[in-house]
Amino acid sequence: MERYSPDQMELDARDVVARAIAREVSEGRGTENGGVYLDISHRDRSFLEERLPRMVERFDELGVDMAEQPVEVAPTAHYGMGGVVVDEHGETDVRNLYAIGETMAGVHGANRLGGNSLAETVAFGKVTGAAVADRLADGPGADADTVDRLAGQSLADTMAVANSDGTHDPVALFAELRAVLWDHAGLLREESSLQTGLERVASIRDRAADVAVGGPTSESFEFAMNLGFALDVAEAILRGARKRTESRGAHARTDATETDPSWRRNIVVERDSVGGMALSTRPVDDPSSEVQQALDAGYELDYHQLE
Repeated sequence: MERYSPDQMELDARDVVARAIAREVSEGRGTENGGVYLDISHRDRSFLEERLPRMVERFDELGVDMAEQPVEVAPTAHYGMGGVVVDEHGETDVRNLYAIGETMAGVHGANRLGGNSLAETVAFGKVTGAAVADRLADGPGADADTVDRLAGQSLADTMAVANSDGTHDPVALFAELRAVLWDHAGLLREESSLQTGLERVASIRDRAADVAVGGPTSESFEFAMNLGFALDVAEAILRGARKRTESRGAHARTDATETDPSWRRNIVVERDSVGGMALSTRPVDDPSSEVQQALDAGYELDYHQLE
């Protein structure tokens, strides 16, 4: 880590450390298992026990003393900053449908700080609760007949999948899709790999139309339900990463390593007129005066304390 972050070393932001590990592995300096050794023995034991108590306890259970021995670690994806587009009250484009928590987009910008994952739920739970209360006070919500009709249609489509006598195993397809995202939209991305990932997703989508599924309580049924959503998310991630020809936050392109000021925009994915995906961009709002004042003051967080 001296090459990547000489001041913070192993305790820099998690996405910085993860990318450093990924680069070491990709350039042939990793372990046989595809990781690296994390040596934090230069820190006092009391420091580790105070700052990283869960890691110290976990490795101790495995017979490894972090204060004395290097530990083998591997990188992982930091966090997904995308999600469902909502307004300032958490409402989607569908009236009376709200998306709150880690499914919503736009709260953390290009990179979420460690320990900050509940902001969407804690902050917007209160905001949305107040908005819903005001909406209900104004009168009834969605028409009951419309809700019943849409719910019935959705349930019918869901049950049609049960007991399907197809060819492919949805559990295996889901595992393959997970591998595609890691291989082609992981920590380090580039144009040709992203395109290959899209082609592999298309192949999985074709096979997902012919799956062998058990009854509604089976594991295969659960995975078949999730597979359709996961394919859409995977395609959106790959298309968005290919479109963003820069590196920003947790999105790192090896073929576009600099941050481009003109790309201070969000990518929005919508269904087009023929059922595919249409990508557009929207500018990012300016920070509030209070936030801008803090930014101008140049405050910095002791990041590892947020872990």
